[in-house]
Amino acid sequence: MKIAMVLNFYFPYGGLQRDFARIARKAIERGHEVVALVEDWQGPALEGVEIRRLAMPSLSNHARIRRFSRAIADIRETAEFDCILGFNRLAGLHVYFAADSCFAARLRGGRRILALLPRYATYLRLERNIAAQDGPLILFLNDDQLQQYQQHYSLSPERYRVLPPGIETDRRRPPDHATLRQGIRHQLGLDEQNKLLLFLGSGFRIKGLDRALKAFAVQDSHVHLMIAGNDDAKAYMEGLPAELIQRIHLLGARDDVPALMQAADLLLHPAYRESAGMVLLEATVAGLPVLVTDTCGYSGFIQEAGSGVVLASPFKQEQLDRTLRSMLDSVPGTWQQCGLEYAENPELYRLPEVVVEHLEHAIEGRDGERGE
Repeated sequence: MKIAMVLNFYFPYGGLQRDFARIARKAIERGHEVVALVEDWQGPALEGVEIRRLAMPSLSNHARIRRFSRAIADIRETAEFDCILGFNRLAGLHVYFAADSCFAARLRGGRRILALLPRYATYLRLERNIAAQDGPLILFLNDDQLQQYQQHYSLSPERYRVLPPGIETDRRRPPDHATLRQGIRHQLGLDEQNKLLLFLGSGFRIKGLDRALKAFAVQDSHVHLMIAGNDDAKAYMEGLPAELIQRIHLLGARDDVPALMQAADLLLHPAYRESAGMVLLEATVAGLPVLVTDTCGYSGFIQEAGSGVVLASPFKQEQLDRTLRSMLDSVPGTWQQCGLEYAENPELYRLPEVVVEHLEHAIEGRDGERGE
């Protein structure tokens, strides 16, 4: 079958984009034709994937996404594709990969007035169309995300599925983990007397870099921090003491994430919100203890695995500071071994396969309705 995979912006380092790439590869592996419909694509092409850029020049982001959504709906009308899988809230989808948290949930309480603004109204309308009874099959990343939607929308059971995680197997601790650890630490000028934190991800604001830096600032002077990801950390470091800046290592976007995880002593992820947080599970299967807020969808896996500490809401900076100090005094503790044992669960690696199976079933169901 011919599958369209829709994403407004592709770059090789985002968690969502990596899910996109793995699902595309799995679909091709199973004999399907894949076309990527994007506004912009950065980085190398994916082998076997045709890339179509749909330019949507607009004065605002919400106007651009509105035009992009209309373009996808028009493409669906052409019946060129057997299935259209979307990774953003858009019209015209057969299946929606719910990468974002429920937008309506973000506007509850005193924030409801924001729904009157054009930007928020656009995103809310697109989400309501997704959740409508005639909307696409919704693939949720975890049960918490599903429950958020169910609080705001009436979703019958046939409208959704909850996916297993999709960790890449190369994130598991490799046989040469000690060599990888030593190599990165040597590059940074560190030895085993230093404790090394890792803050990893694209989108530093949502992932809580400001919180991480505040917690780091009150730790002992032998503690260092690596910041890796496709974002600019410099604005967050303005006004920090020179002594502190000397212990912060800005690494940018990296292709050697498994090595960084082996070099680190703890993953620090105090995110404001995150639908999933694949990095949490990647750290777990790598044997890297995790300190995370409960506003991440995958934080429940950390509790289940016993591979770290999950901070309960509402967030308190003092609690993060104190917990980080306590964990650094005892890493790897039992967290590392618990994570490595949890890594043996085969269900942690099946997301791409399960998504493609749902696409195949969705097409079979529509063909059956048409009598084909």
